[in-house]
Amino acid sequence: MNRYYEESNPYHDIDEVCDYLDSQQYSPEELQALHNLVVHYNTSLDTDEYEQFIDDIEFGKFTMDSRDDEYFRMLDRQEMMGDMYAFEDENKTHDLFANNPWTSRSNNSDSTRVNKRSETTIDAQITHVGKNYSTATSEYGKVFIPRPCGLNLPIGKYEGKALTVRVRYQGSDGCRVSAMPWRTIAIVKQPECV
Repeated sequence: MNRYYEESNPYHDIDEVCDYLDSQQYSPEELQALHNLVVHYNTSLDTDEYEQFIDDIEFGKFTMDSRDDEYFRMLDRQEMMGDMYAFEDENKTHDLFANNPWTSRSNNSDSTRVNKRSETTIDAQITHVGKNYSTATSEYGKVFIPRPCGLNLPIGKYEGKALTVRVRYQGSDGCRVSAMPWRTIAIVKQPECV
């Protein structure tokens, strides 16, 4: 140890005790790992940025069980499930607006057609009832239900219950500011209280 380190480090004695304890309590694997690190450090001092591989790269060279294939397929399906549902919702929404072109829309609200304000009436299932807002899912995607619309149910009690809502389309995923594609402007039919 150099003298400057000893004078500037108030924990010198503690470091020395810890180093001694580490040297007495190591496992053979830890000693071998330290040896490999020192050898690697000393042999790579004169090398450049790229180091030559002596053996093949060992990524993925383990013996797979035959059941692993089905497990990986299940993980793939699970990973894509949200994207698949979102794709189906967007296609249903696209079909809804394709069947109701702008030129044939009226200014009046109708329960089966889309009006010029991109409003329609849909059936949905409640997924969350919160203090300030609620959410639901429909065949056209997620629905935001603000508290002033009148869904005054106890928090978290009616998940999965059906309701009919008048909604306005907020835009597709890439162009809307809000998180959900549909916003409720009125509740047509609430679930019955249990």
